[in-house]
Amino acid sequence: MKKYLSHMILFRSLLFTFIFMMGVMSSRASFHHEILLCGEHIPVENDFVANKLMNIIRRQIPQVNMVALRQRCMRYFPIVQAYLIKNNVPRDFMYLPIVESNFVANAQSGAKARGFWQIMPDVAVELGLRIGDPGDERDDIYKSTDAACRHLKSYYSQIAKKYKVQSWVLTTAAYNFGIGNIFRAIRNQGQDYFSMQLNPETAAYVYKLIAVKELFEYPELYMKNMGYNVFNQKSVKKQAGADVNEKDLAFDNMEVKIYKKKKKDNSIQNEIDKTKVTYIMAHVKGKYKNFEDGDLLAIELDEDLKTDDTFMKRGSVIKGYGWRIDDRIFVDLDFGHTVTLYDPGMEKGIAENDLKKGGVHVLLRNIVNDREW
Repeated sequence: MKKYLSHMILFRSLLFTFIFMMGVMSSRASFHHEILLCGEHIPVENDFVANKLMNIIRRQIPQVNMVALRQRCMRYFPIVQAYLIKNNVPRDFMYLPIVESNFVANAQSGAKARGFWQIMPDVAVELGLRIGDPGDERDDIYKSTDAACRHLKSYYSQIAKKYKVQSWVLTTAAYNFGIGNIFRAIRNQGQDYFSMQLNPETAAYVYKLIAVKELFEYPELYMKNMGYNVFNQKSVKKQAGADVNEKDLAFDNMEVKIYKKKKKDNSIQNEIDKTKVTYIMAHVKGKYKNFEDGDLLAIELDEDLKTDDTFMKRGSVIKGYGWRIDDRIFVDLDFGHTVTLYDPGMEKGIAENDLKKGGVHVLLRNIVNDREW
């Protein structure tokens, strides 16, 4: 698929937030930065991968209002998820229409790719979609999504059959580059997308999808480095009058510091395979009747918390910055992806109304290595 060029600024913004977060290390020792796409480990521990992300970002620092985009996404995500499940395609592809079209129905590229999924005319016909006026079915969220899911699944199966590798990462690249081109790349360069020499658009394509997923699933980890809440209209308006440039954001001084194994005799993947998830009881300490984006919240532990590098006893207080996403407050506990806050109903964040009452119980989702302390 050809890139929908008019949305280039958005992607660079998302990549900026992603890499900027990677460049800031937690004050609580090190934490896991295990990034997954469709269940596949993304090798951000590889300096080449990290530096490639940094180089993409250094080209331009954009300013983007994400509020309208999120509103469209919340409307379309349930539809897309339903078709992904129906076709047995990973949930992470719900973010691909953001990369392709920002969920704009009639978006069209110079190469005549069109619709939510930016499907080319010849591919649309192969998938059974009616194209052209009146009623181009690439603009239909239901029909185009079902077609895109079948297209992705077909590419995945073809790659698995021809090269004996099951990879949704390579499938993603093929969606942008074409299956024939990816076949040639695999034949000539091997099966690792992150070490391939591809055209600039395809070489950045998977990174864009990763960045979008990160921002939508872990927004609380990125807002403090942006300096404002990109999903809050008031914050966006306030930020719009500010001057932001590369010097202010200290690109030249940023370092990519990520989780790496201390033991040399085991691989990163082996360590990931041994991780497990536990849940720790805790509660919000105090009341927050006049919460504003970026306020510090105090979370008191009702049980001991053990991470790979930290032990905190019951009664300890963790303070984290809160950010309003829709009607909920997401809290960055300064443990990266390792410790994430949920309410007792297993919904991420805290309802703003509950936060005003004080003492609300929460669960801390804790990812640790499956080994004895």
